Amino acid sequence: MLDHTWLLNDQKAALASAPFVASTISVSNHLSGWLRGNNYQSSHVRSGLYIKDSQIAVCLMNQALEFLQRAMGNTAAHYMLAKNGLETWARVTNYYASYFSVHGLLCLQGRTITELQLDRAVRVQVVPVDLRRHVFGITTRDIGRNPHHKTPWTRFYNIYNSYEVSHDAYARVSKTAYITDPTDESIERNLINYTPFVGFSEVQDLNRHQEFTSLFEEYLSALEGKATLEEFLSDLQGYATDPECKYFARTLLRLALAGDILLALREVSHTLEDAWAFTTRRWESFLRTIFAEIDNCYLLRFVPLIGTSPS
Repeated sequence: MLDHTWLLNDQKAALASAPFVASTISVSNHLSGWLRGNNYQSSHVRSGLYIKDSQIAVCLMNQALEFLQRAMGNTAAHYMLAKNGLETWARVTNYYASYFSVHGLLCLQGRTITELQLDRAVRVQVVPVDLRRHVFGITTRDIGRNPHHKTPWTRFYNIYNSYEVSHDAYARVSKTAYITDPTDESIERNLINYTPFVGFSEVQDLNRHQEFTSLFEEYLSALEGKATLEEFLSDLQGYATDPECKYFARTLLRLALAGDILLALREVSHTLEDAWAFTTRRWESFLRTIFAEIDNCYLLRFVPLIGTSPS
């Protein structure tokens, strides 16, 4: 079940039978408390457990919203760094925006990698065995050697490659046909951030600083004229294969994909609708504050369109 794809009707059924309540209780905190209360220790978890608990689904939904909040914050930070020609940190920050989007999308599939606090800390995967009935497997198996920056990307593509997306643009960030390696974004982050003598070329060579500044301005000029989600998706779909800007576009497309799934899920939960409305109002207020002196920032138009229909 590690790579099983739960489709939208499964997600709707799971949410409809697990009343959503906005909360800051993580999957880790909820499961750790439940397991300790039932006298489970780390040795029991290592052999694998099945738990039927609708509250896990609620915690996962709250975590999905939290990860999207982090993704949006990093997207805003990326904009400010790139606008000033700071290419290396703009790309690294954009990586984290995409990374948190992936984690949010995995939570919407009922899964996460987390650490439980029992008699000792133990890292586990939470996997939906039956998402509709809220049956979850808790296992330490197949987490991988790099559970932070390899396993999530691999799991994301394995799952979403079979997911039925509602717009062709979303296929660019969910289907393996459009990538050469599911961890390519992580590889780029590692290369420019950790490899000696790679990265920060904009600091060492001011010509590169100007080249990147011009490149990003060209990217912005295309997006700044867009007014509808359909217009944004059309441009981002093209940019998703651009050698210089593809990772920037992928981040925005993943945010829009998560919003599109949540748009459908909100149909079955008025409490999720309320939480989404609160979240998006907070996003808009934040963006209008930090971009108050920047003319025509495309994020001020794009972010309110997340979670709406492109048609």
